[in-house]
Amino acid sequence: MENQLRIYDYLDVLLQEHKNQQFKNFKLKYFLTDIMNILDINDAVEIQVSLDRTFAICNALHISQLANFQKIYRFDGENLQADWKISSLACYLIIINCNPTNEFVARAQLHFVMN
Repeated sequence: MENQLRIYDYLDVLLQEHKNQQFKNFKLKYFLTDIMNILDINDAVEIQVSLDRTFAICNALHISQLANFQKIYRFDGENLQADWKISSLACYLIIINCNPTNEFVARAQLHFVMN
């Protein structure tokens, strides 16, 4: 049992490899609302839970929220709505923290594991 590989064994290696980069060079190229629409998530509470978990991960690992999240406002033709511009890392963290009982979320989470 001691020789069994555990997923968290890689965390130290991953953090050490990226220590000099500090997860800084991510481009903000996605909109949170677009990702949530693709995943068929319309519940504001569910989105906020995923965001809160993602922010907690960033805080625990000292990943810059400013480098990966930017709160913006978008006009939909009638209303001005708050949104987030997010990096690829932020997108990944948000999706893995969404509710896996949603088929689209489960498929996205499986995609990350398989690639």
